[in-house]
Amino acid sequence: SMVAALASCSSFTDGKIYVKLNEGSSGRIKIWNTSKSLGTSTATIPLVLRKVFEKEFSCPLANTMVLDLSILETGLADLGAMSINATSLALFSTLFRGEPPVAAVSVAVVKDKVVLSPNSKQMAQASMYMIYAGRKGDPVYFHASGKVSLDVLLSALQAADAEVSRVAGAMRAYIEADVPSSEAEVCTREDLVALARVRDYVDEDVGAFVASQNFNIHDLDAGLGRLKAKCSDYFRKIGAFRSPVVKVTGSGCVTEDELNVAFNESVKDAVTRRIKSKRERIDGRAYGDVRRAYFDPEKSGLCAVDKGSTKSISTVSITSSKSMRTFDCTHTLAVSAASSHLRNSRRHMKALEFDLIQVELESNLIIEKAFYPVLPEFEDFPYYIKTKSQALSMDGSVPTTNVCGSSIALANAGVPLESHIAGVSVGILTQAEEGAEPIMLLDPIDLEERLVDGLVMLTASATDVTSASLEGVKSRVSFDAMVGALRSAIDAKEGILESMNEVCPLNSNPNQGSFFEKIAVPKASIGKVIGPGGSNLKKIEGSTGVIVSIQDEDNTVSVYGSDSESCKEAIQMIMKVAGIGPKLEEGKAYKAKVVKILEYGAIVELEVGGDGWIHISEIRQGHVKKVSEELSVGQPLDVICIGKNARGQPQMSLKAAAKASSK
Repeated sequence: SMVAALASCSSFTDGKIYVKLNEGSSGRIKIWNTSKSLGTSTATIPLVLRKVFEKEFSCPLANTMVLDLSILETGLADLGAMSINATSLALFSTLFRGEPPVAAVSVAVVKDKVVLSPNSKQMAQASMYMIYAGRKGDPVYFHASGKVSLDVLLSALQAADAEVSRVAGAMRAYIEADVPSSEAEVCTREDLVALARVRDYVDEDVGAFVASQNFNIHDLDAGLGRLKAKCSDYFRKIGAFRSPVVKVTGSGCVTEDELNVAFNESVKDAVTRRIKSKRERIDGRAYGDVRRAYFDPEKSGLCAVDKGSTKSISTVSITSSKSMRTFDCTHTLAVSAASSHLRNSRRHMKALEFDLIQVELESNLIIEKAFYPVLPEFEDFPYYIKTKSQALSMDGSVPTTNVCGSSIALANAGVPLESHIAGVSVGILTQAEEGAEPIMLLDPIDLEERLVDGLVMLTASATDVTSASLEGVKSRVSFDAMVGALRSAIDAKEGILESMNEVCPLNSNPNQGSFFEKIAVPKASIGKVIGPGGSNLKKIEGSTGVIVSIQDEDNTVSVYGSDSESCKEAIQMIMKVAGIGPKLEEGKAYKAKVVKILEYGAIVELEVGGDGWIHISEIRQGHVKKVSEELSVGQPLDVICIGKNARGQPQMSLKAAAKASSK
């Protein structure tokens, strides 16, 4: 089904691992083009591999390596897990031989039952899908999406961990027994002497600076920037700064990359010591404190979020589409307030990596996965929904903050959600002391996201989890620590949901700026609504500003507009063009206007919508010789409904209205 090959590349010398993905010739995966987008698409596999093997991929190597992953059989339900296992065999039988391999398994929850390595049929029925990777009791990555309770999610994680332990053991036995050692020796090019020399110079200054006060992101950036510039200037002045091309390992000289690595490690150690000794974080918060988020909802699908130094704007736009429902997320970075040394290391962007990458309509984006279970079915809301979250400044927990803002923006755009979705991030910081419990840092800032040993992100409604993940694992994170982080996130999301419901209640939203209506139209009248070349449809949308979506399957016409009045106006125009009207009560008076004179009566346009018919005998008492002598086009009338004629048209009477008014 799959082949993973690892090769050395002599064209580059950056010492990194690159992933090349080749699909088989049997066609692209079509199985995930269902109403439940739960699987792993091939285009997201390189991203998943970078997250699973983050420690291995970030290890500096003597040679640049290319991992060539060839998928020979498409349509595999457990494609993601198979890709991870194939890559693990390639890496741990060569570059990292001797270390325990990472194994992965696909898990689905079908009718509250956990299914390992599900097939295509089970995938289509699943309420949740998950990829889990790790070693025995040591998870390194998982991502789950769907709609389940926390207890069901934890049961699925336990089953996945047991299966991963079995698979990892089998892989290790296979490597030790059957895989020969690599002929070419591949070693890392890490220069421990250079790293130690940088640490000796910066550790004292960095430790004193970090312990001195509480920081916001700007003060921290400025202070660390000065210390880093001082370190760089020192090594340049003493002539110990070298290019990687001419530098000799062990000589005591340093490169720019080595200076960055050592400086970042020094910052990590200093911040970790402060957190453990003072039992407070770099910004003064306690471990379990969540920064207060201020939501500023606007009408027509807009919400601004201000959470400390993390600020974003989420917007939602709606367009009509007759294709299968999709949910396209685009995240644009406007201005980054992140520390310069973080941006240079590129680790800063990995918190957003899950959001930034678009993969056609099957993208594995955190916002899509968070909202998919609570969005209306396409038959109930036949529109294409697009959300855009623009980060104005970033200081940690950006993806989960965008989930909260997008939830309010969707509600303001008139999208009928089942419930609001809140997002929470939790950093896991393990302690070296034996028996010491790991520290859970809720709502971590950007620097903490870099320092923690693993990052858990969770999105949930009031009752169910819609997505959860573990990533960024740099050192051992126990299974119990991961479960503890998930429980902490569940407790924290209650307060966030409360704030969101105060600002934007779903039942009576004062900021809702868009409205949605659906009406039934006879199949024979659908063509009339569209008109020649779409002329009638364009006229309705142009004059009212609404978006009209026609569904031939159930003969319905949906109207989405920026206000209720424009929706009502568009519905009246549709009903008029289609020749249908509202249900009229027999014996009730209505206002009308004559639109056409015929030989045996007149057609009138009712004020409530639709047309009616007045027979010549119902114009007045006595004999009427000619209709045109009694009525004229445009003449307003008061009429009474007296039933329907043989063609099913509403039968109106002027004679009955005159008789009723005389009484």
